[in-house]
Amino acid sequence: MGIIDDIKRDKRTQNVLTQTNTKTVSAPPASTGLVGDQAPAEIFSATDFDVVKNQVHLEEENFQLMEALNTMGRLTNMQSQSGPIPGTLAVSSVTSTTAQQVVTFRPDSGQVWQLVGASAGLKYTGQTNVIMQLTDGSTSVEISDTTSQGEPFFENSFFTPLYISYEAYLAFQFVGSSTGGTGDCRIAVVRVR
Repeated sequence: MGIIDDIKRDKRTQNVLTQTNTKTVSAPPASTGLVGDQAPAEIFSATDFDVVKNQVHLEEENFQLMEALNTMGRLTNMQSQSGPIPGTLAVSSVTSTTAQQVVTFRPDSGQVWQLVGASAGLKYTGQTNVIMQLTDGSTSVEISDTTSQGEPFFENSFFTPLYISYEAYLAFQFVGSSTGGTGDCRIAVVRVR
């Protein structure tokens, strides 16, 4: 009962837990048959965790609250100890009709995502290749390039795991002269922090 008593005395922890007390820890296993409309209405997500933890200042008065958030993050598996955070896999695509660098995926500040896969789709007329890059907005590092339509980037010089953050984010450089059409590239990413 000591932990519960501590929480009852700590208004900061109470305020955060009040925001999440209608959420279940996670989705029930498929073996329960509780799927679709039968699943709990409000399941705790990585977004929910971000909302509550981003309200906390790193100060002595919030120590009990930080312990509660750490426990909450581990229990719900929304605070990765290692590996991907469930429910965060995302697919994105970008297009271009001219030779240019296009930002493909830039996480929010404080987040880290891992690139799972990438491929080049249709090309605009005159496009010679597409270069996958990590960039900080002023300097770019080539990760891989492709010259074939529909070719995955993996077979060239793709380094795994490839992490993407707000400071070093993913972009595609479309190369070649443009006379019409649209080039596109697709990626799959998953959040790890």
